[in-house]
Amino acid sequence: MFSQNLKYLRQKNGMEQIDLAHKLGRKSASSISEWEKGKYTPKMATLNKLAEIFNVSMDELMNKDLEHGEKAEPKTLAAHLEGQDYTQEELKKILEYAEMVRKSRDK
Repeated sequence: MFSQNLKYLRQKNGMEQIDLAHKLGRKSASSISEWEKGKYTPKMATLNKLAEIFNVSMDELMNKDLEHGEKAEPKTLAAHLEGQDYTQEELKKILEYAEMVRKSRDK
């Protein structure tokens, strides 16, 4: 949710990417662009600063759909598997498949 929330909050506050970059002490908007595209997530100190700038909590910034006011569904494989009753062999196959998907995405 971070990338979507960042763009939403920035636009809601009438800021261009360069405006936000300057608030963070950066000279260009390239990092902001990358974050909004979901390519990267900033370091914790920057996340804290962003939450402060937009007056939201870290949890809201990272996990809540701020535009629609909904809590986001977990996006990690572990979160989806939690509480499920899988055999060790099934878990092994799931993890192998997830790794194969990740590698194909990185190409």
